[in-house]
Amino acid sequence: MLRPKPILYVVLCDRDQWAVEAEWPDGTLERINTFNDHSSATDWLTTQSDVWLEGRRTPNEYPLRKPE
Repeated sequence: MLRPKPILYVVLCDRDQWAVEAEWPDGTLERINTFNDHSSATDWLTTQSDVWLEGRRTPNEYPLRKPE
């Protein structure tokens, strides 16, 4: 069975620090990384989140492509 993916989002975690967090289906929150500005955090979501998720998966979880 496929494990549901987390919801990834950017949050302000301090007056001048932004973080990317993952919320897993069971409600667990995981801070992935922090950044000095919102733009860098959203860039990470766009360019690196798939790599992060791929590194977290085990066989048969989060297939990158649907079987044909």
